[in-house]
Amino acid sequence: MSVLEVLARRRDQGPDNPTEHADRATGHADREARVALVVEGGGSRATFSAGMAAAVEDHGLTPLLDDVYGVSAGSLNAAWLVAGKAREAMAPWTSRSVMRGTIDPRRVLRGGRVVDLEHLVEQVYVHEVPMPFATILASPVTYHPMATDADTGAATDLAPLLDGPAALRRALQAGSTLPVLAGPPVALAGRRWVDGGLAEPVAVHTALAQGATHLIVLRTHARAHAPAEPPSLVDAVVRRWLRRHAPGVVDAWVHRVERAHETEELLRGLEADGRLLHVRPPDDAPAVSRTSTDLTLLGTALAVGHEAATRALDPLPTGTSWWAG
Repeated sequence: MSVLEVLARRRDQGPDNPTEHADRATGHADREARVALVVEGGGSRATFSAGMAAAVEDHGLTPLLDDVYGVSAGSLNAAWLVAGKAREAMAPWTSRSVMRGTIDPRRVLRGGRVVDLEHLVEQVYVHEVPMPFATILASPVTYHPMATDADTGAATDLAPLLDGPAALRRALQAGSTLPVLAGPPVALAGRRWVDGGLAEPVAVHTALAQGATHLIVLRTHARAHAPAEPPSLVDAVVRRWLRRHAPGVVDAWVHRVERAHETEELLRGLEADGRLLHVRPPDDAPAVSRTSTDLTLLGTALAVGHEAATRALDPLPTGTSWWAG
């Protein structure tokens, strides 16, 4: 059974008996299926997956999922989706004040960080565009922010550490801490964390290991436009930073290309047997850098991502699901 067939069946069945939820790994009647949505990051490239997440929400599919995994900036989009606010979360990506407060290369000249995640999470998501943290934590759709352990290099699902809103906000920062650009590793639960994409750029391995049978994967680069290898000078700077701040991650950085190829091969296999709905920007999508603050470009990426996901999901009718009543 394909991903869309599983979702259609769940939609047609309606909400399951709530008294059964405590005794089941999933709140859906089809116990043999577990559907996970995985959101790729990539800094400002995550505008593509933000638009895609909004399309998923527009189709009323969020409550039909069991789990949502987010990597790097994709974990931000994943959180908004689980909160039921993915469409509203598109606005910060094209807000001049939000983007300039979050990404500003000029701060390096003053000894600051290019990417200020603390400002984004503790200021923007608390005061300017409030994220409903309690709603995310209470959702029957489990939110899985991914991070990389700075000392072991292991890809880690931070979901078990989310014991309250403060821990959730910390996890949002931890899993998006890009080397060099976003400052030192972030501490949470006695461990140190850096960007989840360093160990597992697309969290399909973790999702499958945790029992997912069907996947929807929202990507942030076109099939023909895989992220280019950084210049040798950038590579050297990142390695030096990792050796100093996150020694366990050096090996993951060195072997990132091989891991990327392995992941693409896995995705092709899952797609071939119908277990994966793979949503990517088209080959003619504009290129977006990790630190872009070009509001026109980011707005285009949002629209392109939304259109790509809408086309992929069109076999299911758009509209309000039983979840929203």
